[in-house]
Amino acid sequence: MRYVIAGNSVATVAAIEAIRKRDDKGEIVVISPEARTAYCRPLITYHLAGQVPAERLPYRQEGFYKAQGVRVLYNRALEGLEPEKGRVVLTGGEKLEFDRLLLAIGATPFIPPIERVEGPGVYPFTSMDHMEAVEAQLKDWREVVVVGAGMIGIKTAEALHARGVKVTIVELLDKILPIVLDEASSAWARETLEKAGVEYVLGDSVVAVERNAQGDVKGVTLRSGTFIPCQGVIVAVGVRPNVAPLSGSGVDINKGVLVDDRMETSLENVFAAGDVVEAYDLILGAKRPIQLWPLAYRQGLIAGANMAGGRKRYVGGFPINSVGFLGFKVASAGLSTVEPGVEEESFEVMVFEDKERGVYRKVVVGNNRLMGFLLLNDTSRAGVYSGLIWSRMDISLFKDALVEEVSMPEACRLAAYGLEPWSFESMRDFRRMGWALFPRSYRKHFTAMPSRIEEVCAFESEVCTI
Repeated sequence: MRYVIAGNSVATVAAIEAIRKRDDKGEIVVISPEARTAYCRPLITYHLAGQVPAERLPYRQEGFYKAQGVRVLYNRALEGLEPEKGRVVLTGGEKLEFDRLLLAIGATPFIPPIERVEGPGVYPFTSMDHMEAVEAQLKDWREVVVVGAGMIGIKTAEALHARGVKVTIVELLDKILPIVLDEASSAWARETLEKAGVEYVLGDSVVAVERNAQGDVKGVTLRSGTFIPCQGVIVAVGVRPNVAPLSGSGVDINKGVLVDDRMETSLENVFAAGDVVEAYDLILGAKRPIQLWPLAYRQGLIAGANMAGGRKRYVGGFPINSVGFLGFKVASAGLSTVEPGVEEESFEVMVFEDKERGVYRKVVVGNNRLMGFLLLNDTSRAGVYSGLIWSRMDISLFKDALVEEVSMPEACRLAAYGLEPWSFESMRDFRRMGWALFPRSYRKHFTAMPSRIEEVCAFESEVCTI
């Protein structure tokens, strides 16, 4: 049996581990588009900032592949798929046969239509190659424009600021972290940038990169006509599933590769996992791309198991975000941008705000189930909230206390039994006292899926562990 895995990141690692649990003799071949082992992509901005050494970047060392009996074809990428012949086409036209195939080819940076965007001095920032190219330019850069105020843009801006570069962020929408923050929390984020001396422009976009006669970047022009001088541009407006190599292959594709709950595509014996797929969103009840490290691992694990004859099922996931920049911490999940006070029959929005302590908590409830949350600076409840989303339990008993200054055990004790609250401060107290604080009917929702909750509730973005 030959297992071929296209791509070499976290989903690939998980798939290898799952295959080897069931098949210790089959041949595994990994097609790696980069000349390096799997590494932790969320850490590349920390490395650029000088906070994480290079030796911490690899997610798996070469010894992992050797120990698992895996052959890696470095500097090769998937260029095409010939399913009727059971083979893939690689860089340079090389063809490789497979019995089972996993498409873990990730996502590609989206480059908007900007005049003269192609050329030196303009980079996306999603890979080690991008990071090394930017690092090599820093000696010549005094000013940089970062296009996009999402997760990648904010973290890259922070890293460049730490290296002494003047940074200006340009965001098309009117908020910092627009797919995560609401109006109030975005205002807090703007204050953080202003205090640090990082400039930003909201509600505008870059329409042209201006270059001198030698082709070097000298600035950007915005839609409003504003000119911002700079020597480098980082384009960080998001990524798209890397479906181009699958054109004409017969694999069903929407925005990403469509898979069933076994992570199998529309083609028999062809599976997919990670940022390239559209999988089930537990909150929206529909399939869509969710580009998230822990979910990619889970999908790779399930795909690998099923490739080797297992019977695993993917129950779905939901977007979880955790980011810290310039001392400002954000944790969110699900429908975090629903605005408080907006008339919307489908949702209830509850907010706790303490500007003195810099604490902001918001939960979004729909049909007595937690649909999303947003935490600023104090992110200690992120795991508990995520567990409530995962369990899909009815929280009507204690929903009014979710954002208050009482712990979950206190809230349940007070709501369920009308007893005086105890002075619990964290989930440690909850674990110590045991499940007696929850009504019995609620306990099963957590105890039935502890591993699932653990896999998705990793809120330390600096650490790549599952």
